[in-house]
Amino acid sequence: MSVDGEKQTGAQRVPDAAPAPAPAASEGTWLAPVMSIPGSQDLGDSGEYQVVSRDRMSHLHIVSAHHFAESALALEAGEAGEAGDASHDEELQHRAHVTAAVLAAAAFLEASINELYLELQKLSQSGQPQLRRELAMLPRVWPQIVGAPVLHKYQLALSVADGDQYNESRPPFVDADSLIHLRDALLSYRPDWEDRRGKHRTLQKRLQTKFVPNGLASADAPWFPDKCLGAGCAKWAVRSVELFSDDFCHRMAIPARPLIGREGAA
Repeated sequence: MSVDGEKQTGAQRVPDAAPAPAPAASEGTWLAPVMSIPGSQDLGDSGEYQVVSRDRMSHLHIVSAHHFAESALALEAGEAGEAGDASHDEELQHRAHVTAAVLAAAAFLEASINELYLELQKLSQSGQPQLRRELAMLPRVWPQIVGAPVLHKYQLALSVADGDQYNESRPPFVDADSLIHLRDALLSYRPDWEDRRGKHRTLQKRLQTKFVPNGLASADAPWFPDKCLGAGCAKWAVRSVELFSDDFCHRMAIPARPLIGREGAA
């Protein structure tokens, strides 16, 4: 199986049921327990070593994605919430909110996995207590995959850490993959692509049943970008990356990322 045209390492294993969310992390933490304890000041409530990072960009991205999605929803629910009723400025503002939510949600995915590799790399180089053997191996492969497609990094992390890799045709992977394609379409204005088998794919076919169309778009407007880029799309993007992140952390057996509305979010 491949991700965005890259070869996937390890055999895929699909869980029988969707896993429960990973345990929420306390503020500034999300790495797994280590084998020894550096000092009592570094212990969290669970006795795990706490890795504190004050420059975690992933949290800023998910906060931004929530903000922009809610702003788009407020516009659709307000006086401008009927097709043809919105002024040109309101339509531009609404489009900006939705686009920003999608881009920020995709940035959250990228930043989260990059931060995992780099935090583990810092621990490995700092002489701090030893990590789980599988996690300690991840920094060794980072130089080879730093420029790889984002979802390939997630798959490789699961392979190295002996976690269940994703079935790429099922949620939550397929939704995360669809979000990446939507992000790419916003940058290139090409809402179609060829999959690894050379089959033509379109965003409309993938996404039109995932969320309600843009409430400000007219009935005869094209699906992309007009009907696609609405509050429903923005909320779907945020929900998709949060579900993917929780599922990944569960498969990796590490604490979940701080998210909006979850205790421990910064």
